[in-house]
Amino acid sequence: MQNGLSSNFESIEKQLGIKITDTDKEYLNTFLKKKSFHIVNKKITYPKIEDIKYIIQKLEAEIKELKSTSDFWKKEKNTAEKYHKLLPINMVFNKNYWRHNVKKLINKKYKQDIIDAKLSDRILLDPEYKNLFETFLVDPDYRRKLRDTVNNSIIYKNNKIGDYSIRKQEFKKTSAEFKVKQVEDQIKDVEHKLKVYEKVYEYLKKYN
Repeated sequence: MQNGLSSNFESIEKQLGIKITDTDKEYLNTFLKKKSFHIVNKKITYPKIEDIKYIIQKLEAEIKELKSTSDFWKKEKNTAEKYHKLLPINMVFNKNYWRHNVKKLINKKYKQDIIDAKLSDRILLDPEYKNLFETFLVDPDYRRKLRDTVNNSIIYKNNKIGDYSIRKQEFKKTSAEFKVKQVEDQIKDVEHKLKVYEKVYEYLKKYN
């Protein structure tokens, strides 16, 4: 009986006295591209079943971790997408929103300062501008300086300060979409490797 290393289906079938199905060949082919079976007296003696089991466990753990990472980036993507949809709802729970709107109604100069400074209610929801807005509410001198800066600066001349919030959320959404796709591709790759080693494990259990 021929014994030894086997890295092709014809040799494996001959040494084990079996016929490998096309489905099994699809998975085993990936394994046999880099590794071999060692067969003695119709038994696969290498690789060791314990080693393959360990690899399977590592791949399962890797998939679990990747799925957790994918869930994180999906959540980031959803948060960015909901930013605009939830804006009106979130605003009614924002203390500064009400202080701001009441002041707009009773103080015409304040209302004009908002227009001149190109501020928008959207800023209220962005923690990045919290200090700016709270100061803007109570300090007329600050409002004047901010208005002058916005209208005279090349950076702000054609843009509202709040536009940054929009761009930031768009960047988060785009980045999250890229990361989701990247991680999903990794998951597919590792899942295929897992199926390969599960198939090898199946043969080791049967012919060991």
